[in-house]
Amino acid sequence: MGNYKLNNIYDHPDIYSVSEYINDKFYFATLVPGICEPKQITNIYFFTIDDELIYNNFHSDFGPLNIGCLYKYCWKVNKILNTVANRRKQIVHYTVQHEEKKANATYLVACYAILYLKKTPKGAYRPLVEGNNHLLKPFRDASLGVSNYNIRLQDCLNALHKAVSLGFFNFDDFNLSEYDKYEKLKYGDLNWIVPLKFIAFAGPNTKPQSAYRPPEHYYNYFIKNNVMAIVRLNDKETYDSNRFMKIGIQHYDMFMPDGSDPSRKILNQFLYLAETSDRPIAVHCQAGLGRTGSLISAYLIKHYRMTAREAIAWMRICRPGSVIGHQQSWLESMQKELWLAGQQYRMKNYGNKDIVMRHKYGIYSIVQKFEMKYNMISLKDNSPRNNRKKYKDASV
Repeated sequence: MGNYKLNNIYDHPDIYSVSEYINDKFYFATLVPGICEPKQITNIYFFTIDDELIYNNFHSDFGPLNIGCLYKYCWKVNKILNTVANRRKQIVHYTVQHEEKKANATYLVACYAILYLKKTPKGAYRPLVEGNNHLLKPFRDASLGVSNYNIRLQDCLNALHKAVSLGFFNFDDFNLSEYDKYEKLKYGDLNWIVPLKFIAFAGPNTKPQSAYRPPEHYYNYFIKNNVMAIVRLNDKETYDSNRFMKIGIQHYDMFMPDGSDPSRKILNQFLYLAETSDRPIAVHCQAGLGRTGSLISAYLIKHYRMTAREAIAWMRICRPGSVIGHQQSWLESMQKELWLAGQQYRMKNYGNKDIVMRHKYGIYSIVQKFEMKYNMISLKDNSPRNNRKKYKDASV
């Protein structure tokens, strides 16, 4: 620990591009090239997450870090700020020159500003550009080769801000262990996207010479979360849909070729199903990324008036790698049409084209699980198991 103080944090020799987020308290900065870590000063607490919170890439994609990492970051910052020993210190989150680590570190600190400092997306972004040199690499998709469509930090911040306003998640009521567990392939590789509406997941597969993930692998989680239906977007040979239907979960096949954009027929069929279902729907293709992400994003655009970029960003914050290649441009091309369709839907059903539903509980809500437990009797009466006769012929 250093034995001297600095009167001005901007004078520290090992950091530059200092951005202030809490007046005279919390800062974000970049290390000077060639410096491995900043010199410790008595009245400054330095920390970094560059090698702690890691993005697991598919190809050349590198972020944004998922919602579980964002939760861990916010918890870490709050702990540091509230530690008694740090109350008289200035806190500095620093990052290295590596452009991909820097992009994710910047994303985290700006998201923290939205969630805990009540900044707008512009307010969270402003400290990074006012008098500083934070040149940020945009986030790309998970496809092979050159990326022709990128998501900017601003898109991620706009998506997060909108998700908060819509009640999509609440870090005061968020089950991190559930998120971390079920995003792993051995537990289903599944992620909630919209509360009590959509789960995106990697498809079951019982074909020979493939990773064996039978439908039974998902039973407990789907029944526990009252899943009403499965939508399969890849070919029917991967598993027998009757294995879901026999426990009372409806099953719908809406085949799309791998890497393709949704046809008009598939888009309308998917949106109609989602709009007429009052319980969660689990959606998959082969990996649960491209085709799955495209259709759920279309719903986000239509019913929550997200932009295409916001919808893609939110999908990737929940489920990294979602929406691939020209599917991104397809969503952009459909944005205005989906907005108009959403206005017409709300006017017809609610008498107000501008009303947008706000969720009481977010994804991975602990409180909502307790409510489900205490309402077990009514849930049992309406469970998929007890409704198997009603749904046994529902596959299309």
